[in-house]
Amino acid sequence: MNQMTLPTPQEKLPGATCRPFAKASILVVDDDEAIRKLLKQILERDGYACVTARSAETALIKTASQSFDLVVSDINMPGKSGIELLKEIKKYFPNMPALMISGVKDATTSDSAISLGAYDYILKPFKKDQVLISVKNSLRRKCMELQDRFELENKEKVIHNQTIDLSASRIKLKQTLDGVIKSMALAIESRDPYTAGHQQRVARLCDAIGAEMGFSPENCYWLKMAGMIHDIGKISVPAEILCKPSRLSNAEFSIIKEHPETGYNILKEIEFPHPIAETIRQHHERLDGSGYPKGLD
Repeated sequence: MNQMTLPTPQEKLPGATCRPFAKASILVVDDDEAIRKLLKQILERDGYACVTARSAETALIKTASQSFDLVVSDINMPGKSGIELLKEIKKYFPNMPALMISGVKDATTSDSAISLGAYDYILKPFKKDQVLISVKNSLRRKCMELQDRFELENKEKVIHNQTIDLSASRIKLKQTLDGVIKSMALAIESRDPYTAGHQQRVARLCDAIGAEMGFSPENCYWLKMAGMIHDIGKISVPAEILCKPSRLSNAEFSIIKEHPETGYNILKEIEFPHPIAETIRQHHERLDGSGYPKGLD
């Protein structure tokens, strides 16, 4: 036994495929030679490939070098018991089902075997049909579990790919939005050369203030975007007023004061993740209520 090398539980495990029942390979473990021969005869006559082992230790050596679709094991054996063998099998070959056999009717032992992962528990003396039914049910259950696992892994893979696609789409959308907002900012500044660079400076200040206040990177980004186009409402202001080199009259300044509300109206129908339109409407409000357009305080 010291020479036996078992795979780690993380390796690709034997017994992970679902072969047709008639071609399934079964390992029979029992210290009673007569029982081993009887089970081998029953199983091979029904078309199964059958290998026998007289002890749990021998069975473990065989599982280390050969793949089995099912282990049929006695519980009470010299050396390692069938329960100990079951623990080893579930540790190293979690996909390999096990069917336990015992000559003692013991509810505690049967419950223990089932809780450890045994698919069924048969009492001696057993009948041929009883053995074959349990074997077929165990192999069928194994196939169903493998199929469920395969479908689950496929679903997880689909969800993973969809998440990657969604993330890529969001990045692309964000890049597109960045381009649109920067284009809007350039369009605004082209009408007001006296304030060229003003919106970019405001955007940088918004980003810095947001970071200083502990805003999340996402909130800082949208605050910066609002700063980038905060004067979009100036599109409606006549060029002669925007570019007037001298002092504005009260009437002209009244027209200028309309640009926050105009900016809000331009953007209010766009569903930004953050209240960009409302931010733009309030960018000339003041804490003492002297700002415009609403005089908020």
